[in-house]
Amino acid sequence: MPYSSFIFDRSIEEIIRLLKPETFLDLGAGAGKYGELARKINPSIKLTAVEIEKDYIKQFNLFSIYDEVWNVSATDLINPKYYDSTFDVIMIGDIIEHLKKSDGIDLLNFLIYRCRWIILEFPYRYLQNSVDGYHSEAHISVWTKDDLVSFERTQLYEKDTQRLIVLRGYLENNMSVADIESLINKHE
Repeated sequence: MPYSSFIFDRSIEEIIRLLKPETFLDLGAGAGKYGELARKINPSIKLTAVEIEKDYIKQFNLFSIYDEVWNVSATDLINPKYYDSTFDVIMIGDIIEHLKKSDGIDLLNFLIYRCRWIILEFPYRYLQNSVDGYHSEAHISVWTKDDLVSFERTQLYEKDTQRLIVLRGYLENNMSVADIESLINKHE
């Protein structure tokens, strides 16, 4: 399904507002929800989408939302072509569970060097196989806070079947993890 859960939308919106990103990477853009949200907050933001399904790019007119749309798998980013790409915020909304665990860990380690913050939202115990013939929609890995202990991060927030955590990237950054946690705690 090219749609992300709404459960943490308010917190994610407030996190983006607080971080004031000038550049934003949306992994697994789907219908473009997070791109539209980021553009609403900052109309001049540079938005880049990664979307594996060509049909979604066309169906949801992602080129009207994002400045750039890369039709690749998220794991394809681990490639010299993207080594010099950096972003203020990377949104990984409801896609990490679609990757093999080893690929997801590799991807997070690759991205942490190329951003200030990663907002990571994912389901827990939410069963999903292929959807409408799209095999990329199947959930194939389970993620818990134990998978993220090696990163500087907020606590893991849990609500219904969704989980939210924010990872601090390695690019220069004036915001603290405590600032992010304080903001999330106001909204959850």
